[in-house]
Amino acid sequence: MKCAAALTLRHVRSLLLLTPLMMPALQAREGCTNRDFNGSFGFYATGHVIQSPVTTLAGPFARVGRLDADGDGRIRFASTASFNGILIPQDFGGKYTMNSDCTFSALVFLPDPFNLEVTFVGVLAEGGNEIREFFVNPPGVLVYGTGRKTGLAACTDRNLSGSYLMELTGAVLDPSSSTRSPFAALGKIDMDGAGKLTGKLSSNFGGLTAREEPISGTYSVKPDCIFELKYYTANEGTGAGNGVTLKGSLIDRGEGAYLMVLDPSNATVLGNLKAQ
Repeated sequence: MKCAAALTLRHVRSLLLLTPLMMPALQAREGCTNRDFNGSFGFYATGHVIQSPVTTLAGPFARVGRLDADGDGRIRFASTASFNGILIPQDFGGKYTMNSDCTFSALVFLPDPFNLEVTFVGVLAEGGNEIREFFVNPPGVLVYGTGRKTGLAACTDRNLSGSYLMELTGAVLDPSSSTRSPFAALGKIDMDGAGKLTGKLSSNFGGLTAREEPISGTYSVKPDCIFELKYYTANEGTGAGNGVTLKGSLIDRGEGAYLMVLDPSNATVLGNLKAQ
């Protein structure tokens, strides 16, 4: 009897130790619901519009902004999109339905100049911290995107502080010839937490010899964690026609951001920041 009691006690202790380890597996088997898709996300989308109800907007596509999901089937987007190098601010909303396997579908209404219902599908990852999206309807569009939770209730310039890796990639449209030249850049920038930046950036336009240049500029973060950043190279002036302006959306509690070039406006260029 003493041996049996000891054996039973050991079994109880083993179960108590294993229970916390078993909980994630048990929770995963319960599946996802709309509640698992909730909170504020920085996001970007990229791809190509092959057919468009507005023909001049067919071509390379990029979008960056903020996505809010309420955990009850409703979503809102605050964003700026680049259609073939034409910038269009677009805020819109819609509904989503989460499946038990953590995939979801969403229906949103794009405002002017489209006035069109569109459908995309997505997958929830990292316990609801990240989403991947893929455009499915109407046909003629090949666009996909990624979103990550902002992790901040409200933002200021202080949330963009320290050293960051910055990378950019995309294409620049020549309106006179309708040709597009590829562009890429990689560098390091330092944010002072008060709206000023310095750094160095290596860039390549059209496959020409890459060059590394010191840069400096300013940035401003809004309470919704969307920001604008403008930098100048050391060899150019700071007039209205100089510099590069980007829009960004903070993610991961300010440890990173998604970026899109706003000016020059004929660029369809996306990028990101990642804290060093």
